[in-house]
Amino acid sequence: MYAKLFILCAVAVAALAREYPAGVHPAICPNYPYCDSATLARFTPQGMPIPEWVSNPSILPQPVYAAPPAAKYPADFPPALCPNYPYCH
Repeated sequence: MYAKLFILCAVAVAALAREYPAGVHPAICPNYPYCDSATLARFTPQGMPIPEWVSNPSILPQPVYAAPPAAKYPADFPPALCPNYPYCH
């Protein structure tokens, strides 16, 4: 009895199975013909999410900026009086 039920279920599953093309994972697009291309672009063909490098700039490597050149003070001028030396008011 169980063997007949198993065979019946196996035949039903095989008959009702959908054909997904390469690159479309069933978990990402369960209603296959009606898939959003933006959703498909965010996942790999195996169904793994792709990190969103462009929309999350905080995880991008930050550029290294060179330190600005040190202000050159005149020999008799104390730097504590004007930290922004050429622009003193």
